[in-house]
Amino acid sequence: MATPRDDEENDTREPSEDTPLLTPPEEENWKKPRGFFWIELAIFANVFLYGFDGTITAATYAVISSEFDAANTASWLTTSYLVTSTAFQPLYGRFSDIFGRRVCFFVSTITFAAGCLGCGLATNVVVVNAMRALTGFGGGGLMTMATIVNSDMIPFRKRGMYQALQNAMFGFGAICGASFGGSIADTIGWRWAFFLQVPVSIVALCLGWFVIKNPIELHPTWTEVKTKVDFTGALLLVVGISVQLIGLSLGGNQLPWSSPWVIGSLVGSAVILAVFIAVEAKTTTIPVIPLRQLRGRNPVAIQIANVCAGTAAYAYLFMLPLFFQVVLLDSATKAGARLAIPSLATPIGGLIAGVVMSRWGKLITLVRIGALFMTLGNLLVTSLSFYDSSWKYLVFIFPANLGQGIIYPAILFTTLASFEHSDHAVSASTVYLIRSLGSVWGVAITATIVQNTLSWRLPEALAGLPNKDQVIDDIRHSVTALRHLPPDVQLAARMVYYDGIRYAFGASTIIAAFAIVASLFAYNAGLRNTH
Repeated sequence: MATPRDDEENDTREPSEDTPLLTPPEEENWKKPRGFFWIELAIFANVFLYGFDGTITAATYAVISSEFDAANTASWLTTSYLVTSTAFQPLYGRFSDIFGRRVCFFVSTITFAAGCLGCGLATNVVVVNAMRALTGFGGGGLMTMATIVNSDMIPFRKRGMYQALQNAMFGFGAICGASFGGSIADTIGWRWAFFLQVPVSIVALCLGWFVIKNPIELHPTWTEVKTKVDFTGALLLVVGISVQLIGLSLGGNQLPWSSPWVIGSLVGSAVILAVFIAVEAKTTTIPVIPLRQLRGRNPVAIQIANVCAGTAAYAYLFMLPLFFQVVLLDSATKAGARLAIPSLATPIGGLIAGVVMSRWGKLITLVRIGALFMTLGNLLVTSLSFYDSSWKYLVFIFPANLGQGIIYPAILFTTLASFEHSDHAVSASTVYLIRSLGSVWGVAITATIVQNTLSWRLPEALAGLPNKDQVIDDIRHSVTALRHLPPDVQLAARMVYYDGIRYAFGASTIIAAFAIVASLFAYNAGLRNTH
């Protein structure tokens, strides 16, 4: 990073009174600690899995849900993971300050592996969703603990390139998941998409056992844990998001929007989340989201951009394979191979961000550029016609993920630069939490748009079909059902699906544009480690 700013009177960073005093790594004459390579290898294995799991699920969720006749609730394969991941990400930051980095690394790795194993062994969609939730409990710590461990070892101004390498490993995992997920599902079966993640977790666990240490000695008591961990806030967050997703999933899909169950779920969710914010403001423990880190124009602007980026990114990732499998009638293998192209763009964007941050700073500029590329990429995909030039399916899907690769590390480092080193664990967790909230909403909103479009438009599009109701039910519950319809019926159903997917891409474009607007309100004052 560039040298600190001189205008220290504008510094908004606040020292934490709640976390142990961690001495930041020396900026001058810094040397890599002992076992540095093996530590990086251990955490990078988990970062690889974090990227791999996301895209391998995106490439296979249509196949998995169709096997269980649950395509209309396919979003829960992703959101069940994201809900627990979102809720527990900030707790990893807190628990790592209390119990140490080592224990939290082990917990996240073991529970992630156990969840993957459970998914592979599941016999029905309910068990799959439950195991995805367990996987999310561990997955919430994979990237978070990698960032925290590096924060302990590497000086802030030297961390840009290491963060870029971490992003590149995430992207490599995403490429592998996208490239092989569909072919795994089409050949040896989708269960192996989960089984194959377990050995990598074991490697990370074994390496971590020998090389990952705690920066300071910690001997917590149960009383200390109760006073430092906001269990009430975490519970309210999980319940509030889950109830909201139930309302979004049911509305216009299985129940009308006017249903008391749908209205009650959405209103109840708003009340619970309002109570959550009130609890966070008044809790005597350390809050899940420290509201002091969200005060002021800069933090608010950056976190609005953060949640919008998370929403747009996952909306895009969730819809793209569906577009390929429904509109283009790609197999899971081919749809997964197509995902490798945008997945490749993510580490490229991360590398660009790492170089710029290390040499020139320019964090706010990177946030704006990343948001711009995300908006452009979503807009380009929205513009795709039902029948279009083949080159567009290669070129148009690239910019959105390039922007994601740029904006994610830029937002993280903008936040870290605003607070003292002792706050970096919880600051990183807060960034990932807010981004994950956006991810949950992105999947839920786009799935709701598509399912509602099918519910409203298919009866008209298939009017006159003798067994119309049964065909519509089959289409909404299984993507593969489209392949067995007569050509004229299949085309009509695909056109409705296409409209729903295009509306979903349009929504993600608007949300990404909000990230641009929010970033325009951010400024560099108070960021001591950047221009």
